[in-house]
Amino acid sequence: MKVTPAKLVRSLVLAWPMLLAGCLQPMAELPSLERREVELRDRAAEAKAPPPPIESIADPALARDLTAMLARADKAEADFAVARSAAQQAAGAARGKEVGSESWSVAQTRISALDAPRRELAQILGDLEELYVARLQKEAAGEVKPGGSDQIEQARQHVLALLESQDQVIGNLKASLAS
Repeated sequence: MKVTPAKLVRSLVLAWPMLLAGCLQPMAELPSLERREVELRDRAAEAKAPPPPIESIADPALARDLTAMLARADKAEADFAVARSAAQQAAGAARGKEVGSESWSVAQTRISALDAPRRELAQILGDLEELYVARLQKEAAGEVKPGGSDQIEQARQHVLALLESQDQVIGNLKASLAS
């Protein structure tokens, strides 16, 4: 079947009301493009906030697990801080240098060294998420008393904020070498 200009125009004229009707849908049904509350949160401040109080958890096994995970997170954050200092110095020395130069390569290596503590923190976040889901399932099944999942979620939010702060540091350092 050959499409002629007349057939094309007729098809568009017939389809025009349907296309226009789609544009006239009430806006209340469509999702808003405004920034959501979660996007407005200050992740850096959340990262500096203390983790949840472990003493208030009635389940000793859960308290022990959370204490261990938060200790690992503290160590990963401390390791990141040491590596960040070296990466910032190297990036400062490489600023304005040619891509591929010795100082640029050293800075890239130092920035790459930030991935190890960041990876450890991401692993802890994954462990906390698994623990959270398992705890919710046990609470729903009545195997354990309700509670504890709130502290897991607080710990998860704390580690997530640390991780996002680290991502921002890595992104800023990489951006400083790109110019």
